[in-house]
Amino acid sequence: MRSNFVLLILTCLLYSPTTFAQNKLGYIDFQYIVSQVQAAQDVQLELQRLSNEWAQHMDAVKDSISLLEKDLETLSLTLTQSTRDILEKSIRDKKQDLATYQEQKFSPISGELYKKQQELLQPLIDKVKKAVDNVRLKEKYDVIFDISAGNPVSIDKKYDLTALVIEELVSVGLTVKSQSPGDGTEGKSP
Repeated sequence: MRSNFVLLILTCLLYSPTTFAQNKLGYIDFQYIVSQVQAAQDVQLELQRLSNEWAQHMDAVKDSISLLEKDLETLSLTLTQSTRDILEKSIRDKKQDLATYQEQKFSPISGELYKKQQELLQPLIDKVKKAVDNVRLKEKYDVIFDISAGNPVSIDKKYDLTALVIEELVSVGLTVKSQSPGDGTEGKSP
């Protein structure tokens, strides 16, 4: 829905003769720009490390549940009803604890992994936005659209400011991944 709205605004601005004459418009690929920031790669590595650590813990709990279930199955004929009930309750409790742990760590909205991602990426995103604003002011653009948020069908590459923003990242204190000549970042569009 949001991407359709952005596309509608962009289309109206680009094709309205009076608006086009008055406004200078450009676009960037925000996701690509963030992917070019070295610190973003470091954030991804840290998030992957946390994710792996939590997944290993979950695997260990799953293994212990499997052992309890095998024990229950193997010993079911020799166990008293009260012992069987205790083992079954223990298995249910461990499964519930595992589900709670998984929700606590990996929930897409309230999980620790999501919160950590927001905490680590927000300062980078703020600096990238500052670089975009610097380019907008220096180059005297009225509007800069993020095409990674929408799905434009066709846009002239002369309006692509992605490379300018990547160059500006250094001035806001971000290190850009090393680029080799002809790697496709010049005039890059999705």
